[in-house]
Amino acid sequence: MAIDPKTLFPKWMQEFRRFQALKSLFFLYGNVYDCYYFPINYQQVEEEDDLRWPKFPRIQELLKFYLKNEGFEIIAYYDIIDGLEVESSDAQINRETLLQFLTNNDTSARSYFASKKIEGIEKNLSDTLSLFRYLVSNTQKLSAGIINYASRFSSNPNTLEDEERRYFLTLVKAAQDASVFPEKNGMRNILIFICDKLNDIPSWVLLDNPLTKGIEVQKPNKEERIRFFKGQHQRFYQENEPINMQEIMSVFSDLTDGLANQELENLITISQQERIHVNNIRQIIDLFKYGTRENFWEKLEKSKIDNAEAELKKRVLGQDPAIQKCVEIIRRAKLGLHSIDQVKPKNKPKGVLFFAGPTGVGKTELAKSLAELIYSDEDAILRFDMSEYNDSNSDVKLIGSPPGYVGYEEGGQLTSKVKAKPFSIILFDEIEKAHPVVFDKFLQILDDGRLTDGKGETVYFSESLIIFTSNVGVFKKDEFGRRIPNIDPEKDSYEDIKEKIHNEIKQFFTAELNRPEILNRFGDNFVVFDFIRPDVDKLILLKNLKTIQANLLKQKNCQFEFDEEFIELFRKYYIKDNLFMGGRGIINRIETYIKNGITRFMYEQGLSENLRFKVYIDESDNNQVKFQCIGD
Repeated sequence: MAIDPKTLFPKWMQEFRRFQALKSLFFLYGNVYDCYYFPINYQQVEEEDDLRWPKFPRIQELLKFYLKNEGFEIIAYYDIIDGLEVESSDAQINRETLLQFLTNNDTSARSYFASKKIEGIEKNLSDTLSLFRYLVSNTQKLSAGIINYASRFSSNPNTLEDEERRYFLTLVKAAQDASVFPEKNGMRNILIFICDKLNDIPSWVLLDNPLTKGIEVQKPNKEERIRFFKGQHQRFYQENEPINMQEIMSVFSDLTDGLANQELENLITISQQERIHVNNIRQIIDLFKYGTRENFWEKLEKSKIDNAEAELKKRVLGQDPAIQKCVEIIRRAKLGLHSIDQVKPKNKPKGVLFFAGPTGVGKTELAKSLAELIYSDEDAILRFDMSEYNDSNSDVKLIGSPPGYVGYEEGGQLTSKVKAKPFSIILFDEIEKAHPVVFDKFLQILDDGRLTDGKGETVYFSESLIIFTSNVGVFKKDEFGRRIPNIDPEKDSYEDIKEKIHNEIKQFFTAELNRPEILNRFGDNFVVFDFIRPDVDKLILLKNLKTIQANLLKQKNCQFEFDEEFIELFRKYYIKDNLFMGGRGIINRIETYIKNGITRFMYEQGLSENLRFKVYIDESDNNQVKFQCIGD
């Protein structure tokens, strides 16, 4: 069935075409340094399969081709490095004769330029902009001017110097003076400015001006990426093996979301250089995004996941509901089901968890245990203490300073680490202490699975497991604004604690932070940790005593003994009153009374090796922890 080929233009080109007869001054911004694919025979064919899609290396080349095809008779291009170029359907009009053409037909232009030469004009930005103003005001030839690097016209669009203000006033006047050609279907002369960001242009140039239009040049959407693969798949390495076209095309379009055309081209180069068949497109894309062929999630053994719950319970005691939730997330990520409910699923992180609950109950320990389980490396955890990101420049600390600013060379603390170790667990500790500006970066990570650092490079989080921790909900404010406990280990069951903490977290994000959209991104991935209960403190105590016992035997050939009576008395006199401090509180008591006690005992004995001794509590002497040699 016949189609209108113009509906297959890149989306930004469709928008430009829609407004080209309505506006005089265009600002193209965004993905303006890419290469571009465009159907050059769109005026000659009616079937999509007949379209030819060559690559235009630069945006100005695409614009010049398109404008010439649309009937523009003079197309002038200028940038501050290479100067002025002129193309015309009139053989007598070129770079050297353009000035003569304009001054012959406009007394104002003749007066302004007087004896000036084109070589001098193109070296002066003010004169060049005036030249383009007279170009679009001419009534003889349908004309278009393209001016590149408009972002460099001023250092700060909000505080313009007098000369810079004149630049932009010239543009406004040019838009007002642009000629319309009723005999040519109402087409008009236009000026096109190419800039990095729209806010590089003073807002007053665009606001309430019916003659100006900003158009974002977007990266290729899914349809355009599919079209790229259809047209370019033969260029991938594919020796001695047929292409599974439909399956690979679907995977390609999903995994390349957010990539520019030039980056899609880079995938072809990687495939050829590394001799990776196009059927292994995931491997090609992983190599481009993460610098490695190996995907740790794919290598994660099923037996590890099968035993995950038991393994995690060995390290994190008394937090069975939290462990079960984590294992669910890992299983989904391993099977690739972590985002099957999303329209654009592939770029999101492998999993997101929000650990909440009292201090010292195993939140960080569980994160480390997950890193050990998934990556066989506890150090595969990237930890960020969010209390260090509590000022208004914290987002710059995370992603790095832009070019020209202090610290640019160092890169971002977050983006640099993730770039170096893309297969990681990222732990954002105590996020309630982060400055609100940081939450914009969290939103980007959770939505898109990527950030752009200060150097303009994209860093991907789509192979990471992201964990946020928070103490929100453990305390709350009373009617006088005082901080009081919100949960009580002696009165509240685990279900009560979950409900109270959830309510306070909701209050924090919606009322205090006023960012309900952040709360929504966490979904049901909140994991509430319980207090260390009396039955669990014994397990923690025993685990640590056995570790001390094993290390003393291995390192010092010392036999360290304890019995059930010591366990119960130590719990009674040293742990029971400190459970609100969680497992960390128990470990602190072990360090103070047992580790330090062993050190003093060995010092008093004058020996640090080949000892056999026991620990006990002397209830007759103020319940002190004491040590005694036994045996020979």
